[in-house]
Amino acid sequence: MIKIGLLGLGTVGLGVCEILLEKKSIIEEQTKKTIEISKILVRDLEKDRDSTVDSKILTDNPSDILDDPGIDIVVELIGGIEPAHTYITRALENGKHVVTANKAVLSHDLLGLTNLAKKNNRGILFEASVAGGIPIIKPLKELIKINKIKEIKGILNGTTNFILSKMIEEGIDFKEALTLAQDVGFAEADPTDDIEGYDAARKISILSSIAFGYNVAFEDVDCRGITSISALDIDFFKKLGLTVKLIGSAYSNDLDFDASVEPVLLNTNSTMANVNDAFNIVSIEGDIVGNLQFYGQGAGKNPTGNAVVSDIIDIINGELSHIDIEKKEKPANTPKILSNYYLRISLKSQKEPDFILKSIDRYELKYKFIREEGNLILILQNIGRQEVKDVIEDLEIENRSCYAKIDSKSYYFIQELNLESFNELVV
Repeated sequence: MIKIGLLGLGTVGLGVCEILLEKKSIIEEQTKKTIEISKILVRDLEKDRDSTVDSKILTDNPSDILDDPGIDIVVELIGGIEPAHTYITRALENGKHVVTANKAVLSHDLLGLTNLAKKNNRGILFEASVAGGIPIIKPLKELIKINKIKEIKGILNGTTNFILSKMIEEGIDFKEALTLAQDVGFAEADPTDDIEGYDAARKISILSSIAFGYNVAFEDVDCRGITSISALDIDFFKKLGLTVKLIGSAYSNDLDFDASVEPVLLNTNSTMANVNDAFNIVSIEGDIVGNLQFYGQGAGKNPTGNAVVSDIIDIINGELSHIDIEKKEKPANTPKILSNYYLRISLKSQKEPDFILKSIDRYELKYKFIREEGNLILILQNIGRQEVKDVIEDLEIENRSCYAKIDSKSYYFIQELNLESFNELVV
């Protein structure tokens, strides 16, 4: 008998319960073990709940799960750093395996928790923490056995991808698209973690820690969201034959390291540009296997619940799959990696463009520009991400500008454009 204790019974927790109950005979046939949901931690015992869950197994006392010697696997689904970190630590120290979907706690202390699991000869599996139902953690663990991973990048947040998709498809502005995402349940009442890029940054920190073998914390990811992107920007992107996505990426070659989350402009014909709504995609570049791409639903009760249950099955079958993250200094961040950037500035006066261009000339940058409807739009060439920030800060335009990296392959499509005569392109 394998007894399971769940911490949390929200959307994902309910999904896990439903899968474990509906697929009980299949899981028991695969594992040759009888499984049982023994206890579920909830905040409010009096709350009306789905009849799928027997109220007799509900508790509001975490000790009923964490300190029960009969419970073999603890599934943490409460989210956040605390008390989740304390609960996971306690479960491992008490000899229990842990399955979690919590990217916040993992990006905070992946090294510590994985080392604690190894010390106690227990597993901590977290497939559901990145990209929902897409199997990415387990394949990545397999790849690093013989591959040196150079780069990981992808669309890692379904909420922002839904918002951008609606802005592109329907020509609506950011606030309207955000409201739509909230109405259909893709965005929380407080969407900060999603729209500011923090959620994607946590996920890229987890993936890059596994891929590169050294601890990459949330704070190591240069993070920027999508709140500055306007309908005007979307329209201009379309005229250039580009589309915008919030991309998380990490690069390492032992000497250089860079991890970021930022809006990126892609050719509309590219694979990543055509990942829409709440779907995710992750691209991994290995020295032997080459480029692999993983695509699917990035969130939701069933996809995420499926990933959690898959981890439970692996633990029952003894597939603990420990990862080795060394407590060593990662290579220094490399903000000097050069790219091309789109920069839109809303103008205060007709004379301001001359002042802005003279100011930018002090940086000795190459650029193309156009003036359009009270805006100055520049394509900055061969510039580092930090240098773009410095230009924006120097010009004091943070609250009236938008900038986005132009994917290197996509830049070939616009580098020959005479942007000074851009109106000819939009007749």
